[in-house]
Amino acid sequence: MTHPSELISAFLDGELNDRERSDLIRHLGGCGKCTVELEDMQRVRAAIRSLPVLELPAGLIPEADPVVVPLRSHRGLWAGVAAAVVIVVIAVAALVTPPAASTSIDHLNSLYGARSSVDPAFGPAKVVVPSLETAG
Repeated sequence: MTHPSELISAFLDGELNDRERSDLIRHLGGCGKCTVELEDMQRVRAAIRSLPVLELPAGLIPEADPVVVPLRSHRGLWAGVAAAVVIVVIAVAALVTPPAASTSIDHLNSLYGARSSVDPAFGPAKVVVPSLETAG
């Protein structure tokens, strides 16, 4: 491998894939020149990051003045449309669905001719005991 100066910068930016990264690290382990270059780049980057951010006075560089660009976002519109569709579907379903039939004890008695109660202990219990007659 030749001296990969461009790969060192990409390595510091996190732009290398696994194979390129391992090849570069292997090369750096045996090449003092590239190791020094890597350390120099790290120091330069750290120095640049430590510089204060200065705000330029407006109009000093016209190209650098902020330009307000309105962003069009239709996300709220589509969310509103989806909510309206859900409301319409629920309203139509509520109008079309027939009401549930009410069931009462008297209604069940008239249909099935049986007595019923919500209390399981209602009325006397009927016990049938088979008679065991011995033939004799």
